[in-house]
Amino acid sequence: MNKKIEIDSQKLLELELLASVPQLADNSILIIDKEGAILWTNQGFERLYGYSLNEYKVHQADDHANFIRVVGETDRNFFKKNPSFSFSRSIVNKKGLRKWIQSTVTPVKNLKGDIERYIVIETDITQQKEMEEDLIQRWENTQTLTEHLESVKNYVEEQIVELNQQKKALELAKDRSEEVLNKVLPYEVAIQLKKKGYATPRHYKKVSVLNLNIRNFFHLAETVPIEELVEQLHESLVRFDSILETHFVEKIKMAGGVYLGAGGVPLRNKSNPIDTVLAAMEIKQNILEINEHRKQHGQPVFETAISIHSGRVIAGVVGKNKLSYDIWGDTVNIACTIETHIPEGKLVISESTFADISGFFDCEPREKLILGTAEELKLFEVIRIKKPYAKDAAGVYPNLDFMHILSKL
Repeated sequence: MNKKIEIDSQKLLELELLASVPQLADNSILIIDKEGAILWTNQGFERLYGYSLNEYKVHQADDHANFIRVVGETDRNFFKKNPSFSFSRSIVNKKGLRKWIQSTVTPVKNLKGDIERYIVIETDITQQKEMEEDLIQRWENTQTLTEHLESVKNYVEEQIVELNQQKKALELAKDRSEEVLNKVLPYEVAIQLKKKGYATPRHYKKVSVLNLNIRNFFHLAETVPIEELVEQLHESLVRFDSILETHFVEKIKMAGGVYLGAGGVPLRNKSNPIDTVLAAMEIKQNILEINEHRKQHGQPVFETAISIHSGRVIAGVVGKNKLSYDIWGDTVNIACTIETHIPEGKLVISESTFADISGFFDCEPREKLILGTAEELKLFEVIRIKKPYAKDAAGVYPNLDFMHILSKL
């Protein structure tokens, strides 16, 4: 008889608990058992995750059980000392969108003080997190600019002292050596090297790597006198260098037949995917003009392809002799891999770059690329600048409206 009364009281407690949870609350609300299994959710849960409870149990069955298990393994008496605990984490909803949520877990105890279940209240804090990331990005840019200004200030002060100490011939020699250094390295890196004697490599969250390959370079080296080939390449590369500089893309190096550039280094910016694609479009147009000229003069054309991929890199100067500014990371490797899988004469970008430029360029999807990790990478061929933003009929050059929008990014 007493056992039946105890069961009825427990059921009554559960009904009262469910009745107290507002079904239409904006927050996601869950009731889970002491093992972490979900017993009940409100409508806010489905709005946040995109899954119904049954769907969620299939796709994310252990997700909520994990943090209950962690708390229990870390401190078995945690909830005897704390009425609840809160933490934030990221999730991917049914639509594939990443969201940040803050979860507050509160235990529900029976009359003996034993935990029967937990109430979890989850709040969407994605907008707050994005604002935090934006503030961090601004702070990093401010730090970079501050270092740059401080370096320039120190550089000017050093020059004033040297002007009073050194003879005119030494000053001229020094100026010439600095000019060479600034042409070999980005200005900000050159200043850091002058000041400290070294340049610390830096991590970048988003850099757009441009990979241009002259595929028949080695064939040309065998069939064209080397002096002529070097002169022809020099004329072309001077044009390419000027294009990169116009679009704030840093030239990294020329190795063999590969010409490498990167947008978003050494100064970080949000516009680097667009900047890099604009530069690539203009380089592609220049190659068409160069090849047309070569055909008219009976010279073999440059067989080229251009790829762009955006992602994380490390950039800086390493070593002691013959210094050069370089970039490293999977982003560089993937950009090179993309180039080897695209037809000659094409400009192809990865999905990470496409996500930032699709509003301004007409693109067509291409066959997916399978990476070494068996991961699929979507590729897109850039056709032209969209007509509302194009200065010319071919859609190669941006108009003033486009440049105005770009300046605000």
